[in-house]
Amino acid sequence: MPEEKKSWKNENLFSSIKHALFGISHILNHHYNARLIFLSAILTVALGLYFGISNLEMFVLGVAIMIVFIAEVINTIVEDLSNLITEEFHPKVKLIKDAAAGVVLVAVFFSAVLGYCVFIKRVMALWKK
Repeated sequence: MPEEKKSWKNENLFSSIKHALFGISHILNHHYNARLIFLSAILTVALGLYFGISNLEMFVLGVAIMIVFIAEVINTIVEDLSNLITEEFHPKVKLIKDAAAGVVLVAVFFSAVLGYCVFIKRVMALWKK
C-alpha cells in the first residue's frame, strides 16, 4: 500500500517542477480556452518568424502571450475553487467568476492591440503584392 502523503510540501526542486508541469498539462488538456490560447501563441510565433519581426517585437509578443496565458490560468483557478466551494448558483460566485473571465478578456484585447501594431504593416504589404 502506498505511503499516505502527510504534507503538501514538495520534497525537492525536481518534485516542485514535476507538479507545476502536471498543473500546466492538466489545464491544457482539460480547458478549451487554454488550448486555444496555446495554439494562438504558436500561430503568433510562426507568423513572427515568417514575417521576420525584430527580436524586440518578438519579445513584446512573448510578454503579451504570457500575460494572456497567466490570466487564463488564474481564471481557471478561480473557477475551480469556486466550484469546489459550491456547485449551486450564487450571485457573488457568479460575479467572482465573471471578474476573473474579465481579466482574461482585458489581456486578450491588450495582446490583440500589440499584435495589430506588430503585424499590420507587414500584412498590408503582403496584401498589396
